[in-house]
Amino acid sequence: MVEFAVVGPVITLMGLASLQYGLLFFNKNQLNHASFMAARAGSTGNADIDKIQRAYAQALIPSYGGGTDTAKLESSFQKALTDVQNHSRVEILNPTAESYADFNDSALQNSEGKGKRVIPNGGQAFKSAADIRTSSGQNIQDANLLKLRITMGYAPQVPMMGTLYRKVLSWMDDGKDAFNTALLQGGRIPVVTHVVMQMQSNAIEGPTVSSPGMGNGGKPVDPGVPPLPGKPPPDCGDAFCTDLPESGPELPPSTDPAPEPPCL
Repeated sequence: MVEFAVVGPVITLMGLASLQYGLLFFNKNQLNHASFMAARAGSTGNADIDKIQRAYAQALIPSYGGGTDTAKLESSFQKALTDVQNHSRVEILNPTAESYADFNDSALQNSEGKGKRVIPNGGQAFKSAADIRTSSGQNIQDANLLKLRITMGYAPQVPMMGTLYRKVLSWMDDGKDAFNTALLQGGRIPVVTHVVMQMQSNAIEGPTVSSPGMGNGGKPVDPGVPPLPGKPPPDCGDAFCTDLPESGPELPPSTDPAPEPPCL
């Protein structure tokens, strides 16, 4: 009984944490597949963000119940689409606004783009890769790459683990991304996927992430170790972080030097 009282809670915590991580890993694989399907829809659909989001939701139908007939599949799709619209963010990292400025085809802008700037997709093999434009730091082949970053808020399913995961991730959150912070405050875990695919149609300008010029002057650099959290670790009243500790006297600020980042 003494051994169980000591070891039991630890084993329970490790078991629940492992189960939650396994479910999160499985969900990440599903999101990776959905991101690929979204990019495929965008590559053939003029980089239209609405088509990208809809294809992303369609690929997540199995995660929301699936179905064996049209009515059940439609119900699962509507659940997936609602969750995607409320708890995800789709960002088009490429082509950038500068890509459209450098490679816009005025004839296509007036016809296919209906006033929006258009990057032509045809004849890539016959266009010079050495023609790198100043504003975007790209050639026409680079501008015809569709790169997406999709952030989806995953809702933990294992009891008590959601609070524990959220506490730790909130502690590590630097607050620079308001969307990620909002997901954590809503009890969800931000899961980020990146995907790159060749465009198979003319890209029509929509909401994009601006990235002017050649990054780092065209010279790749090591970003280094991510900064450590500059705030104290989360307070927990029990092993599962389900209760907050009782308030006590405030401690004086520490005078110890900041810890050095771990070696790679």
